[in-house]
Amino acid sequence: MAITNNSVKCPNCGASLPIEEGREQMFCSYCGSKIIMTNENEYIHRHIDEAGVKQAETDRMARMRELDMAEKMNTQGSGLKKVLTGIWLILSLVIIIICVVMIAFKDDFTNGFLMLFYLGGPVIGGGGYLIFKLLPEKENDRVLFSSGGVKFPKALEPFTEQNYETARSTLANAGFTNINCINKHDLTLGLLTKPGKIESIIVNGNKIMSGGNVYMPNVPITITYHGK
Repeated sequence: MAITNNSVKCPNCGASLPIEEGREQMFCSYCGSKIIMTNENEYIHRHIDEAGVKQAETDRMARMRELDMAEKMNTQGSGLKKVLTGIWLILSLVIIIICVVMIAFKDDFTNGFLMLFYLGGPVIGGGGYLIFKLLPEKENDRVLFSSGGVKFPKALEPFTEQNYETARSTLANAGFTNINCINKHDLTLGLLTKPGKIESIIVNGNKIMSGGNVYMPNVPITITYHGK
């Protein structure tokens, strides 16, 4: 910064500003930039972007609210899972006990088996699927979505009926960025299977059968298709 005996040049607009003895800071009367004097021979310019500061504070507060909401939802989800697990365990135990009593002590094998099959199956199997697979997957999708994840389009179902170019375009429009298409070169005439028809879609190393799950935009997606 250029300095004269009794003035300092504003580093923002170049205006020459008089220095008042004893002042530790001043504002440019032309552009409003703030200038801080740190010692006798050194002057530091600090331009404060009020709009930028307010935007940064707004973004910070929004992020804090998002984290707070995510924490509350996570707590609620954990509480719901505990309640459902408790109910599932109690119902499963009651059904098993009743079936065992009917089969072992009342010698009613047929009704005991039917009860275990038709009632115990949906309660024990369905409840276990809901608690240990479906709910964790939904929670994982919610976390990924709040972190910028993208939902895999269900419009592509069934995958094997789609053309790979249509699928690639749909995925790109959805926000996915790491899409690789591989031609199997398994067709000679293409009479039974149309060239370009999808054979499989692999997301992050796993073959998927349906859409709806959430993944990060850069997740590796491989579309394998039939072709000449």
